[in-house]
Amino acid sequence: MTLQNLKNIRIAFMVQSVGIIAILLYDVITKGLSTMTDNPLWFVFMVTVIVLTWLNLRISALNHGQLTT
Repeated sequence: MTLQNLKNIRIAFMVQSVGIIAILLYDVITKGLSTMTDNPLWFVFMVTVIVLTWLNLRISALNHGQLTT
């Protein structure tokens, strides 16, 4: 059950990210790059990418530590 909940959260996160990317892409096409980076969604997207990268690095480091010991 816990694994299914994690999968559901992952799918919801991906849908949310695709929606944010679509809105930002629309801003780039209609208003230009500088307007897109002024959009608050740009900040949310960047924070999301940074947190996701950091969490993936933590998982990789933990797995690497288990493999070498």
